[in-house]
Amino acid sequence: MKYTPYLAIAIAASLSACGGGSSSTASTTPTTTKTTTTIAQGMVTGFGSVVVNGVHFDVKDANIDVDGDSHVESELGVGQMVRITGTVDADGIHGKATKLEGESQLRGPIDSIDLTNGILVALGQSILITADTFYEDGLTAASLKVGDVIKVSSYTNADGKLVATRIEVKTGVAATEMLLAGIVADLDTTAMTFTINGKIVDYSKATINDLPNKTLANGMRVRVHGSIVNDVFVAVGNVHASPLDLKHDKDIDLHVDVEMSGLVSALVANTSFSLGEVNVLINGDTKFEGGAATNLANEIMVRVHGKLDADHNLVATNIKLNFKPKVEDEGLITAIDLSNNTFALNGVTFAVTVDTSFNDRSTSHVRLFSLKDLLIGDFIDVRGYKIVGTTTTPDRIIATRVERHNPSEKDPHGFKVEVSGTIESVTDMMLKIAGHNIKVTANTVITGFDNLSAFLSGAVGLKVEVKGVIEHDEFIAREIKLEVDEHEVEEHDSSSSAEASSSASENVSHESSSVSHDSSVAASHGDLSSSVASSSSSTI
Repeated sequence: MKYTPYLAIAIAASLSACGGGSSSTASTTPTTTKTTTTIAQGMVTGFGSVVVNGVHFDVKDANIDVDGDSHVESELGVGQMVRITGTVDADGIHGKATKLEGESQLRGPIDSIDLTNGILVALGQSILITADTFYEDGLTAASLKVGDVIKVSSYTNADGKLVATRIEVKTGVAATEMLLAGIVADLDTTAMTFTINGKIVDYSKATINDLPNKTLANGMRVRVHGSIVNDVFVAVGNVHASPLDLKHDKDIDLHVDVEMSGLVSALVANTSFSLGEVNVLINGDTKFEGGAATNLANEIMVRVHGKLDADHNLVATNIKLNFKPKVEDEGLITAIDLSNNTFALNGVTFAVTVDTSFNDRSTSHVRLFSLKDLLIGDFIDVRGYKIVGTTTTPDRIIATRVERHNPSEKDPHGFKVEVSGTIESVTDMMLKIAGHNIKVTANTVITGFDNLSAFLSGAVGLKVEVKGVIEHDEFIAREIKLEVDEHEVEEHDSSSSAEASSSASENVSHESSSVSHDSSVAASHGDLSSSVASSSSSTI
């Protein structure tokens, strides 16, 4: 599929590009006044309030600070990393923020671009771009150029590399001051230097008066502003403690609930793992959603709910697994069911949860975008994953990210579509992939095989990407390519497949039941209407 030049990493059942969107179809009217004091840390996945970790936070009375500067809600963008302090209602969907703190991981010029492997280098930092990276309005990975000053929000993976969640290009005054954030290492208080991901930072011209106890230490997460001199980042002004550093923030009330999302690293089975610099502890009371403890693996995206102990370890009461998107599809929406929170395209039904992110990249510029804004006939890209059914539950395909574009161009062969996934079965000249029935013809180009017969005889189990067209409601393959993923993470191992599937299905059902809607609509390809498309941008 078109995304395969980039590395694929799960970004929490979330993601929408380009600064617009809403991560659920939930009503924004709270149903209860009971609240819990909470710290929510993760990626912004939508608006209509600010959506983080599936919760819609009202920020109208909150202080909003991003990279040390004051902002308003309309200047935020999907994909930014933030920490919200506030309260969450008993429904778990609505909250009220008193403070929102955001931080970019870097702002600086691009040194090199490798789109084949999905890697940018800026300020000495390796930045992975994936199919789930968000971009400001009008920007794509292909439009980036060496020398562009980029602002990057990201998670950190197990190798210490930045996995970009949002990228913007800065010009003018905003492009003159560099920014770098990360974990202090190799601290030399005599030379007044330290490193962040291997980049030397000289803080001799800066002050550390704003740090706790006016002290720098290895392992602290900090943010520095400055410039590059002889390949050294020379910090100026104050070295700031990162607002995303839960580990060293001694002002945190240990009695509040903490919800944090990120990529698993340093996993010790059934015991602990890391989310950035925070150590997550697992015990006998920890509950799992979307999988079991045996499904945890490095690089999986998770959402953890719990409390901090005296050492600021996050003791997990609940861990939700959000697996790597393995279903990628694009095409025209043929049905929308607001009552059941689903939509269909190319004959496949996708379920929407509170973690699904929506994004418009078209001319209407709708910022508060969700399932209810989609129309029959809209052309969309969708990513998600499949939950295998049990004896009592059907298979489900969960949408993690929905992106609407301007109406696709129809060529003489029909509407262009692309799908990637694992071939489940082969019957005559028909393949089944992620619920799609795909027709193979003598004109289908299949790379990596000498002939059609050789491909069909060993097709089951192969992960492929298929480009084709829709002709009279039939998906006809024009090109099939093998898709290789060195970092493949299976959603369910054989020992816990049924348990994990049932848990995830129940979770989707629970999430869907908490969302209210007015109506449902359905139509066939013959009733396709024109798309209304939209997007929004950030000015931060």
